[in-house]
Amino acid sequence: MAVSQQRTVPKRSSPFHHKQASVGARFLQDQFGWELAERFTDPAKEKEEVERNLGVGDISHLVKFSLQNPDIRQVISHLYHRGERETRGTELTDGPGPLKGVLCAVLCKDEALLIMGPSHKEPVYKLLGAYEPTHLNPIDVSSVLAGTYILGPKSRALLSKLTDLNVNAENFPNLTATHSSIRHVPSIVLRFDLGNVLGYQVYFERAYSEYVWDVVFGAGSELGIVPVGFSAMKLLGWSME
Repeated sequence: MAVSQQRTVPKRSSPFHHKQASVGARFLQDQFGWELAERFTDPAKEKEEVERNLGVGDISHLVKFSLQNPDIRQVISHLYHRGERETRGTELTDGPGPLKGVLCAVLCKDEALLIMGPSHKEPVYKLLGAYEPTHLNPIDVSSVLAGTYILGPKSRALLSKLTDLNVNAENFPNLTATHSSIRHVPSIVLRFDLGNVLGYQVYFERAYSEYVWDVVFGAGSELGIVPVGFSAMKLLGWSME
């Protein structure tokens, strides 16, 4: 008699796992094997704290593709079937097909970063691999880059304590992305508001994760910072899965 065997999804942990566990995180494993911090307290209360002060979520599980081309803006315009004048530096794509719901951050004239939920990985990679008129080789940097999501009205004040980057609203509007550093750690900073909630995604090498956690929470202690699970982020409007 044949016995059916269910495929076991390997468990994958965030580089922040131990730090999150130390402050009471409750974890759930998603369909891709990621053990994610679902909550730290009541998600509704976490949401309220973010809307009032400041919260930090973990987005290390997101898929990140690095794209490099001498004229990356033209490549992005071609991929999205848009004129160059219609293509902003950074955007959440809203067109049909695999790129729908994918963040595209143009970092400089020859580099862009595509950020997406794990379910987008295979179709987006296939699309990029078939890119014409020239060959485009996407580099999967998902396991290289960890990420935090700094959210709330005091998130700008927190970043100002951590980086020399001018993050004032006039200089760093929503959907702006650039290379910078967080307490000497080379990083990518992307402003991406969740509805009316001010937000900054910060990506950096995985090896620096626990150090970044410590400096972020140390600098945010006087601002009322709290850790935030993905359930509260969903209540705030997060939909990238």
